[in-house]
Amino acid sequence: MAIQQLHFFHQKDLDNANNNQNSYVKAYYLHYLLDYFRETRVNIEDIDLVFEKFLQNKVIVEITDSRGNKKNFQENIKEIFKLLKDNKKELYEDLRL
Repeated sequence: MAIQQLHFFHQKDLDNANNNQNSYVKAYYLHYLLDYFRETRVNIEDIDLVFEKFLQNKVIVEITDSRGNKKNFQENIKEIFKLLKDNKKELYEDLRL
């Protein structure tokens, strides 16, 4: 299911000519990562470990599109990690709600 969703959101980004920021893909990864924070047994206070385990166990980093081209989203994921790391206080406050 996750790979189908990633393909879907990647296509939405491609279809949106005004969007070269992969906004749909980033939103997909952010949503998936926030869910992971809630479900993981890893200590969420160790944000680097959460990110590491998320990459190892949960996330698809690369897809092949309908034309056979490989698309890697590692940089998008790194941007999301940086955003959350830079806003840890707010993240943890929101997760505790």
